[in-house]
Amino acid sequence: MSNCEQVAIYGAGGNGQKIFHALSKQGIEVAFFIDAYTTATHYQQCPIYRPSTIPDKSLPMLVSVSCASEQIKQQLQQLGIKNCLNMNEIISSYPHVLDNFISQTHKKKLIESTNQNQDNLSWLRANLDDEVSKKCLKEIITFRSSPSSENYIENDWLTQYFPPWLLELPIWHQGIRLIDCGSYIGDTLDSAVATLSKSELNLNTIVCFEPDPENFTKLNTKIKKFQDENFTSYLYPCGVWNDNTILNFEAGKSQGKFTNSAEIKNTNNLLPVVALDKVCIGAKANFIKMDIEGAEPQAIAGAKQIIIEQSPLLAISVYHEPEHLWQIAQTIHNYNSDYTFRLHCHGDFGLEIILYAIPKVN
Repeated sequence: MSNCEQVAIYGAGGNGQKIFHALSKQGIEVAFFIDAYTTATHYQQCPIYRPSTIPDKSLPMLVSVSCASEQIKQQLQQLGIKNCLNMNEIISSYPHVLDNFISQTHKKKLIESTNQNQDNLSWLRANLDDEVSKKCLKEIITFRSSPSSENYIENDWLTQYFPPWLLELPIWHQGIRLIDCGSYIGDTLDSAVATLSKSELNLNTIVCFEPDPENFTKLNTKIKKFQDENFTSYLYPCGVWNDNTILNFEAGKSQGKFTNSAEIKNTNNLLPVVALDKVCIGAKANFIKMDIEGAEPQAIAGAKQIIIEQSPLLAISVYHEPEHLWQIAQTIHNYNSDYTFRLHCHGDFGLEIILYAIPKVN
């Protein structure tokens, strides 16, 4: 038995592997991984077990799954693992782990963007609707000014896109008509169905846009499981942009992004994008969600008339580029000044920062 500190890691994917290497550099031994999905049996000679076959429940269990680490922690505690750490607690207990997730280049980018845009950040703070959002912004600014474990932005553990206050808005009395930009494989749909049913709110329609062919196939399968539910769904295998056109698409393991490059290197990477103003004319959406890997400014421009004329509630990812934090709010405000804003950090490492634009007249 090794005399060095031993831990276990839940999740043998990218996050778990980064934590593994960070701990190894500090002489901390990872005894094993727990993973419910991978077919691998080892990662660099470290064994991987299923949750049903945990060999030692006495070791600290570091839950590496982004955005869900607190939920998984609670599930593991029910299995008898008393010493579990969610992602917030991992960074607090093992500060050096953060360096494996945020590069020096990105840290520099965050610092420069924050220092050079104090006026824009002040504008955003003045237009935030509540103290929780202002506190969130303060924490974001503190972290971006000096990215470190001491200034780490903690996940708030609220349901992304459906925090409790949002479900109380009078806008939902006649049901939710949702446009989901960046539907991935249906995770927002799952969340919407589960959350709204608990709150006795109706999901009337959901319009899904997902350009990645592999993700779209999984999304299609997911939607079919809900075909007996009392809502109507529409699926479109395309991205969202400021116009209807064809763009280069760079696919990733779980996400992809469009590039507006005039040079076409591979015609197999071309996929369609659309402007919401041109394809959702009759949708009468009252809720638009966007998480589209940095294309949010273009997609907002493509929804200008909907924002002006219909004033839907907007839940927009504003973390893909540092300047999106204030630029997207300013664009929405310029289109329609009858919005107030709230801000939440629903993810780990300063990711999944969501700007909620709330129409003043409900």
